[in-house]
This record gives sequence, structure tokens and C-alpha cells, in this order.
Amino acid sequence: MATREHLEPNLRALAAHDPARAAGVAAAAPLVAPVEHAATGAPTLAADGVLLHSRHDPAREASRWAAAQRERLESRDGATAVVLGFGLGYHLEALAATWPGQIVVVEPDDALLRTALAARDLRGVFARIALAPEPLAPAAIDAWGPVVVLPHGPSVLRGGATLRALRERIAGRALLRGLALRILVVSPLMGGSYPITGYCARALAELGHAVTVLDLAPFAGGLAALSSFTPHKAGRRAVDEAWGRFMATGVLAAVEAVKPDLVLAMAQAPLDATVLAEVRARGVRTAFWFVEDHRLFPYWRSVVGEYDYFAAIQEGEFLAEATRLCPGRTLYLPCAADPTVHRPLALDAEERAALGAPVGFVGAGYRNRRIVFRGLLDLGLKIWGTEWAGAGQVEAVVQRGAARIAPEEAVRIFNATDVNLNLHSSTYVDGVEPRGDFVNPRTFELAAAGAFQLVDRRALLPPLFVPETEVATFGEARELRDLVRHWLARPAERAALAAAARARALAEHTYRHRMETLLEAVVARDGEALAARPREETVRDAARAEGTTALGELLRRMPPATPFTLQGVAQALLHRQGDLSDPEAILLFLHQFDELYVREARA
Repeated sequence: MATREHLEPNLRALAAHDPARAAGVAAAAPLVAPVEHAATGAPTLAADGVLLHSRHDPAREASRWAAAQRERLESRDGATAVVLGFGLGYHLEALAATWPGQIVVVEPDDALLRTALAARDLRGVFARIALAPEPLAPAAIDAWGPVVVLPHGPSVLRGGATLRALRERIAGRALLRGLALRILVVSPLMGGSYPITGYCARALAELGHAVTVLDLAPFAGGLAALSSFTPHKAGRRAVDEAWGRFMATGVLAAVEAVKPDLVLAMAQAPLDATVLAEVRARGVRTAFWFVEDHRLFPYWRSVVGEYDYFAAIQEGEFLAEATRLCPGRTLYLPCAADPTVHRPLALDAEERAALGAPVGFVGAGYRNRRIVFRGLLDLGLKIWGTEWAGAGQVEAVVQRGAARIAPEEAVRIFNATDVNLNLHSSTYVDGVEPRGDFVNPRTFELAAAGAFQLVDRRALLPPLFVPETEVATFGEARELRDLVRHWLARPAERAALAAAARARALAEHTYRHRMETLLEAVVARDGEALAARPREETVRDAARAEGTTALGELLRRMPPATPFTLQGVAQALLHRQGDLSDPEAILLFLHQFDELYVREARA
């Protein structure tokens, strides 16, 4: 069959198993790189400067590759072979001939696939392999069961960061399956990342890990009071250093008590190089989530080199520089929402009157907001949040004397407001930040709450939410007034966008999604070392061993990462709602007896 005649039969063969992917491949333009012929006459391809198959004998080269992969596959019973890269399919044919198990091929480039389908008869390949869905969802990886990832070297070289990231994600998720980690989450003393600490901890616990939060907010008052000791610079420096040593001692004490596998520090958490070196010396991995703007908070440079993992809400040159400075792994990790907090609420008439408005904003009084919001005062604007003193005429619409608004109260305001404004902060522009890239937490929180929002355009927004389909946007301050009036007059269209944004947030942008991504990166790199660390038995382990006994059924109703100790089980029962069964009451009695009598005798 001539080369030009291969495409349609191959597309039909692919469509028989995956019609959606076949349609995408059919619609793609082929690669610009021409198909060549090897010395054997078989087609080969050099794409983007990378030779994907031998110019001498592609089939023989593929057979050698497949033989080497078979050795890896035979070490895992029932494993799915996950091949990174399709190329022209020679290596897949060879693997299918020598390996009888399931084969999944990860190839995100439809242009490459179209070129391959036009170059060779691949109907036999499609009878034996499945193409991984694009984009690759977590559920798809989970459906493969145990996996062995087999990189096709030239494809990975050509695919670059995309295929390497997919390799890490697949390997990390597979290794993470069934691995319950002990995680210590360290909060800042105050600031915007403080509530995110709780959201992350809840998500990690939902994922089945044993989570302890080191809540440092009670120490914020002490830090603020340090200046009262002395007005002299030298004396203040000594006091600050002593305070730092005190906090370091406390953090290390928490690490000793929890014995975590991973310490996750939020932005502004007071962990310095000395503390982190001590933590790493104990074999504990460390991660830092920098949920701030690198332009306004340059302190990231002093911490990025101290962590094993550094996650940030910005990309581009900043993340490339962070990668050069970080000894471990960096990743882009945007903010998110917590559906248990950020959700639609049924408000009564009194609550809507108190909290609602045609137009509303919840947040701090940054320079650009003070200026831009002046033009909206006659549209029913209400403002909630701190740092609005001295804002002139805008102060008249600030509610509750500019008191701090708790996250739960903010969600009630979101639900009560017709048009929620979401102007990202800036201290040095009068309107929309022209270099704005990261997407703030408010964007995700409004979306998850099912609230309509009008948000300024950001470089990183479109991949997260589709502008004008899931969120309404504005590019310049002078557009805002007309857009607010436009959307106030269209309640049905507002509701449609809000519903679409909520569906997207729940599907892709929760803290559970973000913590999965972070842990997949950690486990992909350090999974074997983490699995080898000594760990105590959990109720999940005990429930598996007990099977269908009464104790096994009782344990299955508890959080799976709960330590299988009398203390751990008792604490889980004390936090459970509803009446206690007889076995549960007996366990609590035994725990109380142990505390009152047995523990003292042991001591």
C-alpha cells in the first residue's frame, strides 16, 4: 500500500477503539518534517531535530528496545506497560509481539500521530494498544492499575518538558497509591496564606494521609510585641535573633514529636536554613508553597535553595530561575478552592439585606482598588475588608469599620452579591496590572461558591477558566463601569457563567487536586525512600487484616490514616458525630482506663 493510502485505514482502526482521539488526529495538521526512508526501505522520521527511529533498521532497533523493556515488565505481575511516545510505532509493534499484557501509549502530540498514521500501516498496533486520553485525567491513570513506565528515549527527548512531566505524574500517582504519609503542615504567623494552611491540611487528610498542623498564629502577637523591648537597633537585632531561635526550637520539637515523612511549609512560615538542614538530617523531605507574587516578595530567593520541593503560582522566567536555585524540584501550582468552605449557600432575606449588594468586593484596600472603585460608588457598591483607611470617598461604602472578614463570612457575601469584583492587587499601578500573571485565591473561591465574578485579565487565567464562558473579564479600569452595568442587567447570563465556573472549579481546581499534584511530584522522585521509612500501622492496614469482622467494619468507618493505637482510635471516635455503638463505647472505656491507671503504672 502506498504511503499516502495509510491514513484513512489507520484512522478507522483508531476510531474503532477511540473515536474522539481519531477525530482530533484527523483534524490535526501533519508535522512539517518529511518522512525519510531507512537503509531497509522502511520509513523513519527526524522531528524537531530528533531522530525518532534508526536510519539503518528501525525494526531491529525496536526489537532491542522491546527486549529490554520486557525484563522490567516481568518484574511486576499484572502490570500495565505505559509507553511514553508513539513515534512511528516500531517500538510498539515490537513490544506487543513480546509482551501479552496491557499497553497504553502516552502521546499528546496529534500532529505527530497524524504523520505516523500517514507513514505506515498501524492497524495491528491499534488492535493491541490504547492511547492515553488527552488531557490525561487522574482517573485514567488509576484505571491502569499497577504500571511500569517505559520511556521511548527519542520521543521523550523531542517531547521535552511535556513528556517528562507526564512521566513524573504517572509514576508518582502509581507509587502514591496505597502509601499513607505522615505530613507536618507549618503555617505562617499571619497573612493571606494562613487560611490556605487549613485547606491544604484538610485535603491531605481526605487523601488518606496522617496530617498534623503546626499552627503558629498564636505567636503573631509576640512577634509584633518585640519592638517594645528596646528602641535600639543592636538590642532589637539580638531580640529578633533570640525570637528566631525560639521558633526554630519549637518547629524542631514538632518534627521530633510527629516524625513526619514530609514537612509542607506555607508562604511566610518561619523556617530558616538552619531548621531545614536539621529537618533534612532526619531524613524528612521538605516542600514550600510560595502562594505570593515574586515581584512583591523577593524573599523567595533566600528560601528556594533550602527546600527539596518548591511550588509557586507563577511560571516563566521566575520559575526557571527558581529551578536553577532549587536543589530538588520546582513546579507550577496555582491556587485553588476548598469545596467544604467555598460553596453555594441558601441565605435568608435578612442575611441578603445585610451582606448583599448589586456590586461587592471582599479584600484589602490596595492602591489600584482605591482608585478604580471610585467610579462604581453610585452602582450599589459595598466593600468588605481591611486597610481602607484614607481611601477618601470610597471609605463611605466600606462595611463594618473595615474589620477583617473571616473566610466563612466572605463566602456568604459572595453568595449575596450580584456582581463580585475581583481586581488583583497592585501597589504601583492605578488600574489593571499590565504584567499580571498569577491568579489569586479569590478567583477559585468565587467560582466554587457558585458566585458570578468580574475579574481583571491575567496571563495565566485562560488555562484555568475560560474568559467570557466561565468568568467575565475586563482588561482596563475604564471598561469596568460599563461592564458592571452590562452584567447587572443580565441575571440569567450571570447565573450561567457562575454555574460553569463552579463545575470547572470542582472538577479541576480544589486543594485536593493541588495536593495530589504536589505529592505526585514528591513521590515520583522520593517514593522508594519514603516507602522505606519506618511507619506505624494505620486503621487502613488493620482493617485489611481484620476483613469482615466487627472490628474491621468499625475501622473502615474511620479516616484511613488514623494510627492503629488505642490513642489514635479513641481520638477518631471522639471526633465522630452520632451515637456510639457498643464496640465503640468499649474502646473509649478501654482508652480512659488506660489513661487513668495503666499508663501511670507503665511510667
